[in-house]
Amino acid sequence: MHTIKLAVIGAGLIGRRHARIAMESPRCRLVALCDPDPDCQSLARELGSGFYTDLEEMIDKETPDGVIIATPTELHAEVGSRCAERRMHLLVEKPIASSLEQAYRLVEAADRNDVQLMVGHHRRFSPLIQTARDIVQRGELGRLVAVSALWLALKPGAYFETGWRTRPGGGPVLINLIHDIDSLRYICGEIDRVYGETSAAVRGLEVEDTASVVVHFENGALGTIILSDAVPSPWSYEATAGENPAFFNTNENCYHFFGTEASLTFPRMEIWRYENAGKSGWQYPLTRKARPVEPQDPLVAQLDHFCQVITGEESPRVTGRDAVKTLSCTIAVFEACRKKAAVNPEAPIPGRPSE
Repeated sequence: MHTIKLAVIGAGLIGRRHARIAMESPRCRLVALCDPDPDCQSLARELGSGFYTDLEEMIDKETPDGVIIATPTELHAEVGSRCAERRMHLLVEKPIASSLEQAYRLVEAADRNDVQLMVGHHRRFSPLIQTARDIVQRGELGRLVAVSALWLALKPGAYFETGWRTRPGGGPVLINLIHDIDSLRYICGEIDRVYGETSAAVRGLEVEDTASVVVHFENGALGTIILSDAVPSPWSYEATAGENPAFFNTNENCYHFFGTEASLTFPRMEIWRYENAGKSGWQYPLTRKARPVEPQDPLVAQLDHFCQVITGEESPRVTGRDAVKTLSCTIAVFEACRKKAAVNPEAPIPGRPSE
């Protein structure tokens, strides 16, 4: 089996996780870590990879087959386009870019150079998310009526010592809510209308700390999302799913899906329904049955998938165009706040004939 040469660009929180996972993968070899901060060389030394502060030097010397781009969001399009021009396959952390214009530029650069572009909405590789999608899409809940999502946590003060996190684009809407938007699109279907309000009242920074969002799905279902990174809470995906070792696990639920025949809690995966279809209504008891799910680290599964994308064994589960749709829905939250009205997400760019 061909060993795939990978490089990680950006050695922040998520970049370090990608680098460690790549180091442990039997399918690939981490050949380089690239970051402008020379202090990150200690991590490269620990992982046994090369270290570079200059992107072009890294590409010239290491010629990786693929790169994982974990830079600040505003650099995704620039760095990704430069790597695409050098014919390297791309796994770009979410969001794909900080604006739709930049996202389009990156997708077009990948198309022009015939490289695969995959975006790191890694929750799609979670067995929990996949099980929820299967339950909803197979109609086990009946017709989907509504969904409720919570992402509420307290980010520590040190988190904001990185300057870009205090400026527009560095807040919980683009960093955290975009995950939930993507998960809901994947599980429930496309979103065609968004309304939202944001607030920066707690910290008083340029960037929002709290948001309330209403979404309308093309299939007619409605969704609500409450988001804040300024409150102590057990209700966030990371705290409930138990997939991120950096989070205290609370064994609570963060999503609820409601259908005409049954309802589903997530991630406990409990389906609530009437035992006897002939006896339905609030006066009758509901039964609760949990759906077992085998745990798996979605970041590990995502990297394995990226390796198979590089070798041509699989197509990207999250293409650049798919990620543009998620970004468009998320940016629509800001537009809805500005206009004080519902907003239709911008139509995606045309795909290749096969997409």
